[in-house]
Amino acid sequence: MPHRILVVDDDADVRDMLCRTLTASGYEAIPAAGGRQAVEYLTLGAPDLVITDVVMPGVDGFEVLLKLRRMLPGARALIMSGGGRIEPEVYLDMARRLGARCILRKPFTRAEMLDAVEQALTP
Repeated sequence: MPHRILVVDDDADVRDMLCRTLTASGYEAIPAAGGRQAVEYLTLGAPDLVITDVVMPGVDGFEVLLKLRRMLPGARALIMSGGGRIEPEVYLDMARRLGARCILRKPFTRAEMLDAVEQALTP
């Protein structure tokens, strides 16, 4: 059975590219258009990995990460960011401190993303 990966990004192009790449690599990708939708999906069951952007309107990636930790302790998360009001490294460092298994700076290649997914899924 393939790993189930919840992909959270408010940018439809990024979300679709991630889902297509993951599906082509043998994963089951579940798209979420933002943090609010991601949290709804988390109530339905535990994915093997959550990949989320940080900067999103409404419920941001930090809130998704915190809710993931409360709802599904031990769940794995890969946080990605291209920055926003501050440099992406600041967001990614904060994500790691909040328990992200892996971080990924945008822009990234498909190969870099797949490497980060493998790293995040490795026990």
